Amino acid sequence: DVAIAYGYNNVPKSKPKSMTIGGRQPLNRFSDKIRAEVARAGYMEVLTFVLTSHEENFDMLNRTDDGNKAVIIANPRTSEFEVVRSSLMSCLLKTLKHNIDHPRPIKIFEVGDVVSLDTSRDVGASNNRRLAALYCNSNSGFEEIMGLVDRIVKIVRAPHINFGQTYYVPSSEPEFFTKRQCKIVMSDGKQVGYLGIVHAEVLRKFGIPDPCTFVEIDIEALL
Repeated sequence: DVAIAYGYNNVPKSKPKSMTIGGRQPLNRFSDKIRAEVARAGYMEVLTFVLTSHEENFDMLNRTDDGNKAVIIANPRTSEFEVVRSSLMSCLLKTLKHNIDHPRPIKIFEVGDVVSLDTSRDVGASNNRRLAALYCNSNSGFEEIMGLVDRIVKIVRAPHINFGQTYYVPSSEPEFFTKRQCKIVMSDGKQVGYLGIVHAEVLRKFGIPDPCTFVEIDIEALL
């Protein structure tokens, strides 16, 4: 859009100083590796919109908007695209809602970017690549999702996470049941993700009748 507005003919022509072979960015290559591993675990990949509604991004997840997290779109054309998602959770729950008639268990995942306000950036916001996975069944529990996390940490050989040691720490996120959730932390104590059994109130708001377990991980921290 910028090039069109400026005019293609106004862009000066120049020959490259050296001939090189293009390659993928390390983060994209790492993302593909994680995608393949999660798919091998029986999860189906989905691709959702980066824009979502304010209600889905906060209220329907029992979260409150403090005004310092989400990037809000000015003059949105529809209420469904009011903010840039700050989590992948609402996107997967919405996808599950539209595919609720599929046989159980339903196992879906997405590797994508979330955006948050960041005053240290010149544009005022920053992207963050994350993995999110959702498991839905009549007897959903920790075992399936925790097994997936253990597998990913082991396969990617994350240098900052001590595999085999305790890297699950209790948490108190409003979108999960109390004492049925935890944070995923690195060896230095920094949180890189969270998982838990989705709260019944959240499931009711999305129209999902069965228990669900969800995990979201900052995969950039695993590089």
